[in-house]
Amino acid sequence: MKIYGSVLDKYERQAQSYDRRWNRTFGGALLHACIEAVPWTRVERVLDVGCGTGALEQRVLANGAPSVEIVGVDASFAMLREAHTKLNGNGSGAVSWNNALAESLPFRTDSVDAVVCANSFHYYRHPVAVLTEFRRVVKPGGFLVLADWCHDFLACRIGQWALHFAHRTGIHQYGLERCYGMEEFTGMLISAGFQIEMSRSFEIDWAWGIMIFRAFV
Repeated sequence: MKIYGSVLDKYERQAQSYDRRWNRTFGGALLHACIEAVPWTRVERVLDVGCGTGALEQRVLANGAPSVEIVGVDASFAMLREAHTKLNGNGSGAVSWNNALAESLPFRTDSVDAVVCANSFHYYRHPVAVLTEFRRVVKPGGFLVLADWCHDFLACRIGQWALHFAHRTGIHQYGLERCYGMEEFTGMLISAGFQIEMSRSFEIDWAWGIMIFRAFV
């Protein structure tokens, strides 16, 4: 967990206010696009990697999705506490939580039907290792659905540059690694052993553009 110290410190401070700050605006729109891309009728066990405060789980359950087991995975204890309080306090037995890094998931090979990764991939220091780990745990015929910032949009490029400029000792002080463009990320997925079924990018508003992929094993 040490390599993500700055990120974890940030979310320790923001965990209780995170939903108010992000999930009602940009984060909410990204989650909606991600949830729509998951083939819910074709999956039984899903890992939500970088689950944060459990917003995706909350929306899926509220919308009455088919019977699905969801395991939320996050490196931040503070965010997982918020998620557990919010969902399990209401008697949601369909969701469980796991504190782990995306690079080292504590699940057996070929053990889940899908991995969902919404709005966290730009933090990962070892993106190829993360995608390879996603590929490892997904069953043959299973899916990865990933949504994140898209470097193809000028606003995202400016945002990344601004964060780098603001932290003159390097962007890692903030925790942001980098965001990726559609072409580059397509190559990364193929290299990790996925076949792309759907990909698109779109603007949420003038300040945010996202990419979304659905790929299968």
